Amino acid sequence: MTLRTGTTEDLQQLAAWETDPDTSIWLGEIGPAWHTRALDDPDQDHLVAVEAGTPIGFAVLAGLSSADRSIELRRMVVRPARRHAGRGRALLRAALTRAYQRHTARRVWLDVKAHNDRARALYESEGFTVTDTVKGAVIEADGTVGDLLIMVHQTLEGAELAGRRDGA
Repeated sequence: MTLRTGTTEDLQQLAAWETDPDTSIWLGEIGPAWHTRALDDPDQDHLVAVEAGTPIGFAVLAGLSSADRSIELRRMVVRPARRHAGRGRALLRAALTRAYQRHTARRVWLDVKAHNDRARALYESEGFTVTDTVKGAVIEADGTVGDLLIMVHQTLEGAELAGRRDGA
């Protein structure tokens, strides 16, 4: 799997993946307009994962210019037909590598619906930890209210650098 920068030609396909019932329930706003804003924003890195010349997923990193070098993994989706074969894990690792190496992140954070057990298990297995719960942050399609978890991934190097800056 390789990553490349997303293009306007990708948007219809990526937006279509978001409409899959097993994807759309976990996302807020979806559609080409959301992707267009991400592509046009210099503070976001819109990435397409490619395998054997075929797009198989995407990730969006945001907050690239944050003073504390805290980058958000804003969205990550694997093409529905390519799921359950380790591609989500590979995409997550590639996005983290990009955040730390290209964007010199000190930490990467994300939010995830508290009941999204599959995503949470992946994030936790890759070193993310829950740092906060935002109660009642989400109104689901059925009208129920749910919580968002804030999860953070931080490399040892990032923690050591932060400690030196903070006087530890």
